[in-house]
Amino acid sequence: MREETKKKRNTAIFVIIATIINLLLMMVFMIGGYVLLARFGNPESTTANQIWLVVIFLGSIGLSWFIYSRMVKWYAKRVDVDKKFAPLITPRRKKRPTYDDDEMSSMKG
Repeated sequence: MREETKKKRNTAIFVIIATIINLLLMMVFMIGGYVLLARFGNPESTTANQIWLVVIFLGSIGLSWFIYSRMVKWYAKRVDVDKKFAPLITPRRKKRPTYDDDEMSSMKG
């Protein structure tokens, strides 16, 4: 198997596994927050509970992203990323400007 193909395969596997880990982290934090809300929240205050649900949802996204980014940085230090993975975003080549005949004549004189 070619080296470039291996890199692309490794990149795809890494992205899939990292996404699954990120989603699992988010679900764990969300369920944990809901359990805490059910345990310690006031069941009679629906407005406060709705606000807490939004805070738990956004907090779980933020916490999972924070832990995910730390895990990716740790992994990048541990593994030589340039050797094992293909770049996700490749820089574009600059296009040479093309001129019409009218533009060329106005540039000359």
